[in-house]
Amino acid sequence: MNKRKLSNKPSVRNLVEICAAKGIRYIIICPGSRNAPLNISFNEHGSFKCLSIPDERVAAFVALGIAQSTGSPALICCTSGSAVLNFAPAISEAFYKKNPLLIVSADRPLEWIDQGEGQSIRQENIYDNYIYKSYQLHLDIGDEQHEWSNNRMICEAIDNCILNKMPVHINMPFREPLYETKSYDNIPLSKIHQIKATKGYLNDEDLKSIIGILQDKKIVILCGLMEVNDLNQEAHQLLNQQLSLIAQNENINVLVEHTSNLYDEDFISSLDALMSITKIKDWQPDVLISLGDSFVSKKIKLGLRQSNISEHWHIGTTNAQDVFQLLSMHYKVSPYDFFNQLINHNINIKVSNISIFKNQFISIYIKKRKAFLQQCDWSDLKVFDILNHSLPNNINLHLANSSPIRYIQLWEMKPSIKYFSNRGVSGIDGCTSTAIGTALTSDCLNVLITGDVAFLYDSNAFWQKELPNNLRVIIINNQGGGIFRLIPGPPSTRQLDDYFETTHQVKIQGIAEAFDIPYFYADDENSLKANLIQFYKKQDKPAILEIKTPRKMNDVIYKNFFNYLKL
Repeated sequence: MNKRKLSNKPSVRNLVEICAAKGIRYIIICPGSRNAPLNISFNEHGSFKCLSIPDERVAAFVALGIAQSTGSPALICCTSGSAVLNFAPAISEAFYKKNPLLIVSADRPLEWIDQGEGQSIRQENIYDNYIYKSYQLHLDIGDEQHEWSNNRMICEAIDNCILNKMPVHINMPFREPLYETKSYDNIPLSKIHQIKATKGYLNDEDLKSIIGILQDKKIVILCGLMEVNDLNQEAHQLLNQQLSLIAQNENINVLVEHTSNLYDEDFISSLDALMSITKIKDWQPDVLISLGDSFVSKKIKLGLRQSNISEHWHIGTTNAQDVFQLLSMHYKVSPYDFFNQLINHNINIKVSNISIFKNQFISIYIKKRKAFLQQCDWSDLKVFDILNHSLPNNINLHLANSSPIRYIQLWEMKPSIKYFSNRGVSGIDGCTSTAIGTALTSDCLNVLITGDVAFLYDSNAFWQKELPNNLRVIIINNQGGGIFRLIPGPPSTRQLDDYFETTHQVKIQGIAEAFDIPYFYADDENSLKANLIQFYKKQDKPAILEIKTPRKMNDVIYKNFFNYLKL
């Protein structure tokens, strides 16, 4: 830990320490006042070769020459205003030559932009066409969330600059005073994230390090969104086989969400139930390995954020998302190649009596769920139990946001079904249109389970000439956005009905008739089971099934279910 006095602004201290840890050595400083915290800290730290160059245009080209010569990022730093624009010629050159430049610009607080304050211009995304990516740091670090967010962006910016050999921009707004310093002798720095450069495989050094870390460790492999299509289906099946083999290790648990489309009897797929029946200390790993993109389960996200897992690795060629606030390493290699190398090296990571809860959890959960549903009244939960058991094999199942994707994950996955959901942004807009697009390009049956609000929002999806006859739309109509009764907050307000749930009396049958689509209706268990038989049958048109459930009972039953699991 360095003992010099750096700027008293935590974001500056963190930036400087992370730069040092990631091997940045050359700092080109353009004198100025707004960037004083950066100038002082880089100079006082002692780990950098600092050059002072007054002309920003010259400074940027000098940094370009250093990056060109060393192959490593050179950092250029300037004050706010037109100084930032003067870096542009060298940045554009670095962009097209693929030279790594790390641009750090000081900025005024957001409220002073366009208000006549001196040396203030619109600096966010100012180099948008000529950089790999731009990062806007938080102005003031007021809590741990702000600090984590800033550190994550700093780490990602430097890693992307190193790996992609491209210019990357960090914009840092500062409030006055600017020249005050502080000693950080006994204040540890938050975890530093790393992205490991790979070319479709792990090099010998990485592989040796990974094998050494995994020995005698508890490991959880957590799998999020991984959609399957014609191009990646074979690779996905091979990955599934790898994970099935790996899951036989008694100290490894494979946790999957339905949208991962990964299935094995040894995988745990009901993650919300897992978090209700067990305590995270029952299965908390030493190493968390994540695959895929977004995760649905809020319970698993909150639980992991509160854990003290020492290693979290993300495996994948796309950008890693630090959703658990634990990320320590991103291996930019396909999951199949990653696990294939481990398996080929006959890695032995078995440890006795570490993780025995897996089969016990699955058995306990199935028994509790069955007992609750036997006495459960007509509700969304009851409907999803019936739907899950009725789903035909070999279909594409589309799940709308927000409630359907959460409910379906309370049941085990079916290996013959492909699961789809718009979880990139998780909006309700376009759920029906997306399902129609998939149905138009596939031969199998496509079933969409949606809510009434999501259906109404995207009802124009049927306004087209070519409607696929292999589409079935199931609408859970609880007369509003039922998700707002499930989450904390909205139920305590007077605005719940009109401004959160947006209750309505729209006749869904009328929409079906307007587009000449066969329509089915159910409002109890018997009518639902009877209608499903005809609903799934092959016909010349798509079909709509509306299922009416009690608006003011669904949330009570849902919450009672999770309370029952805890008993």
